[in-house]
Amino acid sequence: MDRFLPRPVGINMNNIRWTLSLILFAALLSSCVSEPEFESEVDPLGNPSLERIDQLLEQGENLRALPLIVARSGLEEDLSERREQALAGLQAEWEASRADGDWQRSLTYYRSFLALGMESPSITERELYLEGVLSHLQAQESGAAALLLQDQVGLSTLSQEEQEFWAQKFLDAGYDSFASRIRGGEGQDVQIDDLVDGTVTVWVNRGIRLVGNVGVPDRGIGSAFFVGPEGYLLTNYHVIESEVDPEYQGYSRLYIKADEDSGERFPAKVVGWDENFDLALLKTEMDVPWVFDFANQNVPALGERIRAIGSPGGLSRSLTSGTVSAYARSIQPMAGSLQIDVPINPGNSGGPLLNQDGEVIGVVFAGVSGYEGVNFAIPGSYVKQLLPRLYEGGALTLPWLGTSAWDTSGAVRLTYVVPSSPAADAGLRPGDALLSIDGQSFATIRAVQEYLITRSPGTLVSLQWQRGEEKMEGLAALGVRPDVPLSTALSRDAREHLLYPLFGMDVERISGSGFHQNYRIRSVLPGSIADEAGFSKGDFLSLRRWIHDEKNDVVAIQMILKGRKAGFLESAIQIAARLNLNTVF
Repeated sequence: MDRFLPRPVGINMNNIRWTLSLILFAALLSSCVSEPEFESEVDPLGNPSLERIDQLLEQGENLRALPLIVARSGLEEDLSERREQALAGLQAEWEASRADGDWQRSLTYYRSFLALGMESPSITERELYLEGVLSHLQAQESGAAALLLQDQVGLSTLSQEEQEFWAQKFLDAGYDSFASRIRGGEGQDVQIDDLVDGTVTVWVNRGIRLVGNVGVPDRGIGSAFFVGPEGYLLTNYHVIESEVDPEYQGYSRLYIKADEDSGERFPAKVVGWDENFDLALLKTEMDVPWVFDFANQNVPALGERIRAIGSPGGLSRSLTSGTVSAYARSIQPMAGSLQIDVPINPGNSGGPLLNQDGEVIGVVFAGVSGYEGVNFAIPGSYVKQLLPRLYEGGALTLPWLGTSAWDTSGAVRLTYVVPSSPAADAGLRPGDALLSIDGQSFATIRAVQEYLITRSPGTLVSLQWQRGEEKMEGLAALGVRPDVPLSTALSRDAREHLLYPLFGMDVERISGSGFHQNYRIRSVLPGSIADEAGFSKGDFLSLRRWIHDEKNDVVAIQMILKGRKAGFLESAIQIAARLNLNTVF
């Protein structure tokens, strides 16, 4: 069945949190959960030891070694020889990427040179992206090529000679409408019937499941739309999850239907996917009746008229309309979702969200069960950034620094640094205020996340941050974001360090051992779970149980609280939080 109720990932909503707490209190105690002991203190900073630096250099991990060399250089040690060795290795890797014609690796090294403040190679970022456009066209991935040319290069920047060159390339690829856009035309003459023809129903047959003692068909239904003339389609990850989830052991077969009346089914395969943004790229061999264009606009206007096409309840070729209700709702771990009042039902997931010109401005992915007109779509700006990378195949690798933060008065203040993460290696600590990345300042966590997804794992970024009255700077080599970042932190750090990023309360240990630890709350983040639960600075708490539900990526803590507001009378409390918070980057 199509997943229609969105997962409450880091949503700032009391009812969800308290409902989750009650469910956990009643159910988790009897479920399969882990309740590890509280580990000893772990230094949250990286270990820029000479031994680790030398090990990375020996392994050829020059990009990872350089931030440690920079961080260690403040200890009045001469690391110039190691720095030169790392830079020489980086130069050799750059030359190898150019010799291999690998434009993506070249882009990683090019941006890393800029972060190091070095003279850029004799090529521009624009030229590297144009190499990428040509590479995708040669691989018969014209949808990816079109988005790179439109979004990363910019059609308006093309000279007349370039317009003719690229228009002919897309004509040769069978993407006539995009060739017209390159030449300054209006693109496609959009008709409603064409838009409907370009949208299909996705069926995932998972065999038979038992309901009581009766077997019933287990089928997932969603929507998808064509993004390239070669038969590539875009849909939601959760629609096809059983096809790629390594933990799913049952039967699963994917096919699409272009027209419910004919009953004709076409097999399809999953090419690439990403769970964080809930996107998946499919490939089928059926004839493509229509390819959707993406709008140049990144954010539609509030109240703008929009349309959606999909297969609610399996009823294919259904067109609905409405307006944009709100921006940047915190529904997904790394994205601000568009809230829309377009009628959406199970089966619409993965369908295109369109402006009045018939251009894609988002991908429908969820609605809230029981709330009429409260539905959500993935903004087109994220889709245009990530779709070309889905053509690489497999699970998409997203970058991260390895820190959690909180938006405070126009500043991004760190609440946690994952041990041995890129942020730790750079020298960042909880309490630091992030000033800039690659010279760009950011007022919100979401802005940081949106910048980072434009980079690939492994890329060096320059950082500036404020610690007290001191401004500091360093380098970080972006790592690969884990599926559930703070779940990774559970295996590396003391539990008390995670109380701040998960629940919003900074604590200091005052006594206790083993399972029973006693703390005083030093501060509470406004709007956090602890704040909404009534915790305040100066309260005392004694942790009694830490519950980690690994299946649902949820943590609950049970404690005895002595609150100032309650005259320090003891009360038993349980609060819960999801590990896949949208405050992590």
